[in-house]
Amino acid sequence: MDFVVTSELAVPPGSGDVLEEAFRNRLGEVEDHDGFLRLEVWRDSRADDRYLMVSWWRDEAAFASYLRSDAHRRSHARIPAGPHRPRGIGLARYEVVAR
Repeated sequence: MDFVVTSELAVPPGSGDVLEEAFRNRLGEVEDHDGFLRLEVWRDSRADDRYLMVSWWRDEAAFASYLRSDAHRRSHARIPAGPHRPRGIGLARYEVVAR
């Protein structure tokens, strides 16, 4: 059964391009982790300062393992500090029941 994690992010004005590059780099940090299936980042079509990050995992244990990993710490280090850093505004976890 797949496990899905969504994270809503608010981005400071003018920081979208910087953040999108960090997201592309982040894919390289997570794609080889055991149990990782897919990561997508969506920008709100009505609000340039809002993003939704969605990741798919084999199960919740795989996601929990990633959270404890060095790869997770490295992936967050790529997100710029200072005025460009996004602010998390929501995190949700789901199990896939139908596809």
